[in-house]
Amino acid sequence: MRPHLRAGGGSRDRGRAAGRGVRPGERDLGLPGSGAMTDLLTLRGVTVGYGRHHPVLHAIDLAVGGGEVVGLVGMNGAGKSTLLKAICGGVKLREGTISYDGQDVSGLGTPELVRRGMSILAEGHRVIRPLTVEENLQIATMSLRGSAVRRRLAASRELIDELFPVLHQRRTQLAGLLSGGEQQMLSMARAIIEDPKLLLLDEPSLGLAPLVVDRIYSSLSAFRERGVSLLVVEQNSTRVADICTRMVVLRDGRITATGSPAELVGAALTSAYFG
Repeated sequence: MRPHLRAGGGSRDRGRAAGRGVRPGERDLGLPGSGAMTDLLTLRGVTVGYGRHHPVLHAIDLAVGGGEVVGLVGMNGAGKSTLLKAICGGVKLREGTISYDGQDVSGLGTPELVRRGMSILAEGHRVIRPLTVEENLQIATMSLRGSAVRRRLAASRELIDELFPVLHQRRTQLAGLLSGGEQQMLSMARAIIEDPKLLLLDEPSLGLAPLVVDRIYSSLSAFRERGVSLLVVEQNSTRVADICTRMVVLRDGRITATGSPAELVGAALTSAYFG
């Protein structure tokens, strides 16, 4: 198991120094914003639709490199959540392929992707309501056996208590009785225990109080500092810009802009959103 995460802050660009060439073992993907970085997640020509209706996503090309943090932003109805569902096998691809960790995973379901090291936090507070906080955390170790369960919980406990002290106070309480913000914290704590290679998040700050959002984003910074790849769907482009190395704007199911947070500001971001 990797050394456990530590809370951190501040935006850092991991391994994307301008102008460097492709190193041995790396590939220049030729995808929007990917640069010369070893890819962990790659979408090529992904087109998705529901039923016989027109496509919701149109020929999406996107890459998330190892240790990269990508913010996927756009207005309601742009197709952001559908894109995450496509990655997780929740909707069938009409065209295109999805690769993860060097293997084609197009059409694989969420359980298999989780076994391969991907963690998914869907929109809303996905906790097991009839179980206690502690039992919800233990479920995150289901892929482990014997003493490995205790070691993983012990290695994660310090960070979880540091980021979300209220969960320690509520550890015997049923998850269904937690507030919305506390349930989101519990979802993040489970992801910490899962120790993923890639973490996908759909609107992690939606409907939460500012102080709770601060704690959620502190946990994302901790993942980033450890080198976990993140794909964060957000409407709050200002907030996600604080932690990501690259932003991608989706409008009407198409990528309209990609670049660093410094590049996608002001008129450039407005144009990408609204045309």
